[in-house]
Amino acid sequence: MNSTRIIMVTSCKGGVGKSTVSANLAIKLALDGWRTLLIDCDFGVRSLDLIMGLEDRIIFDITDIILHGIAPEKAIIQDSRSENLYFCAAPYDYETDLDHEEFRNAIRSIGDQMNFDYIIIDTPGDTGSPLRLAAAASDEALVVSTYQPASIRAAERTGILLEESGVKTRKLIINCFHADGKEFEGQPGLLEVIDKTSIQLLGIIPFDSRLSDRQAQGEDVFTIPSCNAAEAFTNIAIRLTGRTVPLFTGFKKIKRAELIKKIQ
Repeated sequence: MNSTRIIMVTSCKGGVGKSTVSANLAIKLALDGWRTLLIDCDFGVRSLDLIMGLEDRIIFDITDIILHGIAPEKAIIQDSRSENLYFCAAPYDYETDLDHEEFRNAIRSIGDQMNFDYIIIDTPGDTGSPLRLAAAASDEALVVSTYQPASIRAAERTGILLEESGVKTRKLIINCFHADGKEFEGQPGLLEVIDKTSIQLLGIIPFDSRLSDRQAQGEDVFTIPSCNAAEAFTNIAIRLTGRTVPLFTGFKKIKRAELIKKIQ
């Protein structure tokens, strides 16, 4: 079995924060000492290099490795935030459908050759070829949803697609909620969301208005002072690596027991 854990971050709906989750989770894993590669699989859109602040360093992309024989070491960039953090961009233009087996073998070969503990693959907000390529290569999937009904329905649909694609291990991340609990008024409870999506919960990430400005500057959630979203990513990384931590651990200025009661 391949020693690298290959995890796609996905939803067939756009605008739920997949790239934000992919970037900050990869950064946290690397900061915690795990050798981590972040791959942008949103072919034709390619925004993850901007979020990571690496747009000026991009020369090659993942399709150059697979289709044009470029050595992985030339196309994969080391991020200055950690010696363990690496990034590979998506192509600006994508017209040729890659073969699923070819893509899967290439990703797994990169993991073996460069000794990565984790490969995090960011996917587009649709059900097209790039998402299916990522599914073919991934052992696990993190499905991102907000509390909005359309997003929950998309998460349910994404779970079905992943099951059909052979991705058996699926976890749910609920993004962009307000820690005062107001967003949950009139919305389905946490247990209902899990039931609707049939996906086990991995974590809940609170909304922070400062994050979009930081991302525009290529900075991450961990540069924001007193940020509960940073604590959420810390908790998710802990759970992903096999340890247990309760929801909202480390969150500041919230009443944890009351909030859990509200969202249930």
